[in-house]
This record gives sequence, C-alpha cells and structure tokens, in this order.
Amino acid sequence: MLGLAQGMIDSKGKNAAPDTSTMAAYLGAFAGGALVWQSFHDLGLSTFITLAAAIQCFGYICLRLKISQQRSVAGISAQTLILQAASCGLRLSSTTWLQGYIPVDGTGDWLYQALDAFGVVILLDILYCIFKAHRATYQEEHDNIKVEYIGLGCFVLAVLVHPDLNNRPVFDTLWTTALYIDVVAMAPQLVLISKIRGEVEALTAHFVSATALSRLTSLIFWYHGFVELAPLDGSFNLAGWAIIAAHVLQVLILGDFLFYYVRAIVKTGSARFELPTYVDV
Repeated sequence: MLGLAQGMIDSKGKNAAPDTSTMAAYLGAFAGGALVWQSFHDLGLSTFITLAAAIQCFGYICLRLKISQQRSVAGISAQTLILQAASCGLRLSSTTWLQGYIPVDGTGDWLYQALDAFGVVILLDILYCIFKAHRATYQEEHDNIKVEYIGLGCFVLAVLVHPDLNNRPVFDTLWTTALYIDVVAMAPQLVLISKIRGEVEALTAHFVSATALSRLTSLIFWYHGFVELAPLDGSFNLAGWAIIAAHVLQVLILGDFLFYYVRAIVKTGSARFELPTYVDV
C-alpha cells in the first residue's frame, strides 16, 4: 500500500531500507482501521466520509514524516496546506454541533470530527515548519498563488449555491465553502511540482495520492447521499449536482498525478517519480 516497501528513499533517488517511522505510520493506520472496525457495529455507506477524513489525515502524516526525516520542506506547498486547514476549520464549524453533514453511524458522534480536528493540528504544525523551523528550505518563489482570492471566490459561490441539510443558511454556507475550497486546494501543490520540473519525492507523492483517494471516497458517499440533498418541493437538485460536480472535479484534477503515481509503484516499486511535463507558470 502506497509504496510501503519504499518508505525511505535517499536523496540520490536510490532505494534504501524502510524507515522505522514510515513503517510505524502504515502499521498505525492499519491498526486504527482495525480498531474502528471492531469498535463500531453500525458501519455502512455513511462511514465512507469518515474513511475519507482518515485517509486525508494519513496524507498529512506522510508530509510531517518527510519533514522530520529530511529537515526540509522542499516540494511542499504552504498555500495548499493553508487552504486545507481553512477547509477543515470551516467544516468543523458545522459538524461539531449540527447534524446535517455528518455520518449517520457511530463514527459521526465524535470520530469524524476528531479526524478533522487532528488534521487542523498537524497542518498548523507543518505550516510552522514551513514558515519558521525550516523556512530556509521553503521554495517560496514557486509557491505564490494568492489563496485569499481563491477562498473569497469559494465563499461567494457557496453563498449562491449551497445545500440546506443544517437548515441554517450561515453554517450551510460555511460547510459548502469548505467543499469548494477542497476542489482547488491541491492546485498550488501541483503548480509547485510543475515549477520544480515535476520531481516528486515518495512521501510527498503519498500525500497527494492520499488526497486523491480521500476525494474519491467522499464522492462515493455523496453519490449515494444525492437524494438527501434534493429540495422538499421536488424542484431541481442544484445543490446536489454542485456537490457531485465539485467532487468529480477534484478527482479529475488529481487523476493525472494518481496515474503516474500508481505506474511508478508498479514499475519500480518506488513512489518517487518525475512527472513527464514541465509547465512554466
């Protein structure tokens, strides 16, 4: 899974023995999944959204491991992480006390929210490493997308088109803003990769691919929950289609990267690879 056998790749790109901290992360993820499976007896389709949050957290852990191992934040986009932290925070403003957008199984009582809260904490820690502890290695000149404009655009769109499962316009809008931010959050990371000529380290590749898998898992959840988003008067389900379209767009944005990621693992056994194109943006 995700190139476990290549948990540690040296700076020259040659295979090295798996790093113990990387192996511990994988084993911890498997153990956590097994514990949830045994602890919650009403798991079903609604659990997919909790699984999506867990996969995303695993991606954040991979980034933190990269920083710990290399003492470097090279190849990591701070702008992507800022957007993702904002998305988690906005989502928590709704899911911590309202019932509209949480799983109906036991994981919706606290686990789903705890995963998002953990995501915020680890994202803030990574951002501290980028802007303080390891700022000298941050490729700031390649990571210059203005995320404030992205966030504002997502908020305006959410005001115009949002579901009403909370039946509270403000919090429905904030939740939807988080969703729209997720659509474009990985764009700065992909642009940064293109600017450094497509070179992707293994743990960074794990992060991007975990994000793609998380979005795909969330899409499965909302595909089955589409009818729940329909207006009670039977009118056109605009909010439902907006949510489905947002998830499909996320998967499409990351699909190309995921293809080369899987191909690299199948062909070389390593998640380290180089994207075939270079875009000067």
